[in-house]
Amino acid sequence: MRILVVEDDPKSARLMKDILELRGYVVIEASNGLSAMRIINDHTPDLIFMDMNLPGMDGITLTKLIKTSTRTSDIPVIALTAAAMKGDRRRFIDAGCDDYISKPFHVKDILDSINRYGKIREQEVVQHPPIVLVADDRPENIELIQATLAPMGYSVIKAVNGVQALEKIRSLRPDVALLNVFMPELNGIEVCRNIKSDEQYASLPVIMVTALNDEDAKMQALSVGADEFLTKPVDRYELMVRVGNLLKIKKHIDTLHNQIAEKTKELNKTVVGLQETTMNVIYRLSRAIEYVDPDAGSHNIRVSKYVRRVAEAIGFTGAEVEIISMASSLHDIGKIGIPSSILLKPADLTTEEFEQVKKHPGIGLNILDKAGSTLLDVAGQIAFTHHERIDGTGYPRGLKTEEIPLAGRITAVADVFDSMTMKRPYRDAIPVEQTIDYIKLHAGTQFDQHITDVFVTHLKDILDIKHRLTDE
Repeated sequence: MRILVVEDDPKSARLMKDILELRGYVVIEASNGLSAMRIINDHTPDLIFMDMNLPGMDGITLTKLIKTSTRTSDIPVIALTAAAMKGDRRRFIDAGCDDYISKPFHVKDILDSINRYGKIREQEVVQHPPIVLVADDRPENIELIQATLAPMGYSVIKAVNGVQALEKIRSLRPDVALLNVFMPELNGIEVCRNIKSDEQYASLPVIMVTALNDEDAKMQALSVGADEFLTKPVDRYELMVRVGNLLKIKKHIDTLHNQIAEKTKELNKTVVGLQETTMNVIYRLSRAIEYVDPDAGSHNIRVSKYVRRVAEAIGFTGAEVEIISMASSLHDIGKIGIPSSILLKPADLTTEEFEQVKKHPGIGLNILDKAGSTLLDVAGQIAFTHHERIDGTGYPRGLKTEEIPLAGRITAVADVFDSMTMKRPYRDAIPVEQTIDYIKLHAGTQFDQHITDVFVTHLKDILDIKHRLTDE
């Protein structure tokens, strides 16, 4: 597989090249947009990693050129950028990038992108040679181990002290590490402790190289998670066997992790699909009331947005905000059972007609109750209680204060605000200032005092929502 790396920072380009070439990929480099475009036209890479902040032609412009050409539009482009500001990912995706990796990037992110987007030709499987890190402050020891492992097809990388060993483990992700116990700056025991205590690297097999009779070093190495030991002078046959065995074990572990990751990805897709289906069903239910009241659909949507803002301000968790917001859009679902001649009557209702309207909370509860879903259970609570009052004079049950569920108390304020400020068949819209005065006046009797305070405090956000959704 040919991978183009477009990066103007030499250090980042070098690291990317090392990561990819150690795993058997052909790496082509470019340091600016114009040279990258020439390379793409001449060589057609299978995958592109591209810095977005390039001199001259920036990454967004280059990506747009790639994606608008029929010859190159199917080449995956992965954005590399140190800019982690909100909205950057959307900006890069809109430009045509297939994905986004933040700097400083992690090796796993690079390899995951290759697995996800890399084009493997039919019957072609990229197999990089196993990478073995050898960390020793004595060059002759490294040379001996390299001379033994290189003929077996292993790629050997070197470190002359513990700090360098740790850096190369984190940047190049070797398959096995051989660590001498005694090294300058950071000894092998500490390097092993660092590796095994970090979830990202804990599965890396570590062979500690110790002196023949140093039992204390062996016990320390065991305590920090070393997998194997070799004693000096290193026996070449024992070295080959131990490295080979650890590589086989690691391969089985990696295969298992990949299978778990794949199953998790499939499960996540299923969960996301179910969530999207649920949201779609809720949305369609909230619009069903339009068959008897054409204005009710947009009213329900606005109310759900007001409820979301209040719930966020009160301190609900993200999941709780999603549930109460979606659930509140069904607060008037029970009006399906009320004749449209009553709901749309261009005059005050008679006592008998209002008694009919007062049935809609119970109808809503009957529609939503016992559905076996947390979301619909909350929606049922809201539908049934959003006309209850703090002083106990509301309907249908005359609940008061804490007897009214919090979701119902929040929806009550949002519902009255939207209903009063919108034109209805029997009256014109009431000005916002007058509506807020009414809500504040009835805080503590009709409405929850705390929720009223939160609603008024965030009135600017509420009005932004109102204007945006009224104009649409």
